[in-house]
Amino acid sequence: MEKYFDGFPKEYIDFLWELRMNNNTEWFSENRDRYNNLLKAPMKLFAEEAADMLNSMGMGETFFPSVSRANRDIRFSKDKSPYKDRMWTVFNYGEGRWQEKCCFYFEIAPEGWCAGMGFYDAKSEYMARYRKKLTADTAGLARLNKKMKGQKIFHPDVKMYKKKFAPEGTPEELKEWYQYRNLAFSSDYKIDESLFGRLLLDEVRKGFEFLKPFFMYFKDI
Repeated sequence: MEKYFDGFPKEYIDFLWELRMNNNTEWFSENRDRYNNLLKAPMKLFAEEAADMLNSMGMGETFFPSVSRANRDIRFSKDKSPYKDRMWTVFNYGEGRWQEKCCFYFEIAPEGWCAGMGFYDAKSEYMARYRKKLTADTAGLARLNKKMKGQKIFHPDVKMYKKKFAPEGTPEELKEWYQYRNLAFSSDYKIDESLFGRLLLDEVRKGFEFLKPFFMYFKDI
């Protein structure tokens, strides 16, 4: 019988808290089966169904999931903890690495979960083109701004430039968009019952549908 996503087991919360307190290879080796059953297997099922969901939304791309591994890349990090205390999936498309694209994503942690859309680290060349597009399409930007400001679920997850980039004459309510150092919008949720059943897919779909016009505006800049 084909398996389908039916929520994350509640036990994943305790597992991630324990991992955070025992982030070493010995503990993880002893608890690898818990990791596989509580996180890896259900995330794979979630990612596959969420990718199908995105592919049904008519965005002109074929999305496929890239699920995070347990191991952290610690080569250039001061934090030498070997394992991630959270798990995420990014929905890539087309050619090339997801790190270089505007992508949808989902993440769970011991404190809760988040979903959103944007860049992991947008290149300065992209952000320069982005600002040019804002100036060339002020009407389009105004529509996106109205949509973003008209709700309280998603928020810009970015750092801001101190230097002012908005051209003279830019409406005051749009100037903030020129100051973004990166481009990402996220929603943050505490632990709730939606995590533990198929309702999570419905919640994530609502969020991705809200973000669709932003994705369409930003992806081909």
